[in-house]
Amino acid sequence: MKPSHPSVGRARLLFRLPAANVVQFAMRREPQTTGIRALHVILLCLGLSAAAHADVTNEVAASVHAQLKCVDCHAGNAASFPDKRAIAELCASCHSDVRKMNPYGLPADQLERYKTSKHGEALFSKNDQQVAVCTDCHGAHDILKVKSPQARTYAGNIPATCGRCHADEKLMSQYKLPSDVVAKYKTSHHAHLLLDKGDLSAPTCVTCHGNHGATPPGTAEVGQVCGKCHGRQRELFEKSPHAEAAKAGLFNECISCHDNHAIQKASVDLFGKACVQCHAKDPKQLALRDQIVGMIETARGAYDRAKLRVNQATVRGLATEDEQMLLQEANTQITQLEAMQHTLTPEQLRPCATRTEDVVADILRDIHNLERFEQWKRSAIVPVWIFLGVMAVLFWAKRREVERGDPS
Repeated sequence: MKPSHPSVGRARLLFRLPAANVVQFAMRREPQTTGIRALHVILLCLGLSAAAHADVTNEVAASVHAQLKCVDCHAGNAASFPDKRAIAELCASCHSDVRKMNPYGLPADQLERYKTSKHGEALFSKNDQQVAVCTDCHGAHDILKVKSPQARTYAGNIPATCGRCHADEKLMSQYKLPSDVVAKYKTSHHAHLLLDKGDLSAPTCVTCHGNHGATPPGTAEVGQVCGKCHGRQRELFEKSPHAEAAKAGLFNECISCHDNHAIQKASVDLFGKACVQCHAKDPKQLALRDQIVGMIETARGAYDRAKLRVNQATVRGLATEDEQMLLQEANTQITQLEAMQHTLTPEQLRPCATRTEDVVADILRDIHNLERFEQWKRSAIVPVWIFLGVMAVLFWAKRREVERGDPS
């Protein structure tokens, strides 16, 4: 957009000059009207400066650093950060001080952790000025508490914050890194929980990679990282034939089936597709897969039928509280069954599948008995209504007879 006055563009330039050179610059540019022009430009420059500082002041006042003064960070010099290393060290001047951090319950080792990260290693070892530093993730003047939905470090905003760099194709190409990791994450089950359902406990970039000490896990550590949340699945996987293959470096644990950033939820469909990646020409292994898939699908189908019968009975007004409790137990058994597929051993799944079938059978039997009792009640009430009807007719007839015999 073109400035409303030709002096505005010059004022923006002057705003970047040392104050001592402003007047000299203005007089050189406008010698014919040095006094008025110079004064005009100086005032405009000062106005822009005041407006900019007012915005910064407002941001700081709303931030977690509201108690700080400008000189606490800038020491009277707006250009006091010659590079990103200076920014990290300035932040650490407070955040590495245990006495200052204790009142807020914050750790004091973040700089040391940062130095172990890929970001920190590149900055402190190679002086790479493109890597992320404190202000890139937390902001400069507008730093907010992690629990604030507006904070860049709020769980729901983490993918976008990391994506500022890791979705930048030009920047990532310089490090030979993919730029589609955030896009892939958004297709994952984790992102569905976080972004669509608002589950703030769902994993984000920092859950797996770390925050200040951010480092991508190696192949050997992937299972341990996933196991922080999926402990039961990790335990069951250790009992599977894949565990030995993983230790030998032939299988990449969770990633081989679920992917890493585009993580897919464990399901019969995924189980069916993942196996063919390695066993497409192995009928024995595919038959084992089909056996396990069949057990899970049979249990799920039985549960769905039982759930439908319970819902129908509830709508008809039957007392199904006990059956609904049994439904929850059956659903828990199926959840366990789906987790146990990680063992790849039908014998491990069979007791859970049998228990699911038994619970479903109990539900269906109970619903059948409730329906029979309801039918019996309806049948039993028919004679009662007939008896009442006959008695009403007889009463009416007797009354008519009495009325006819009344001399009055």
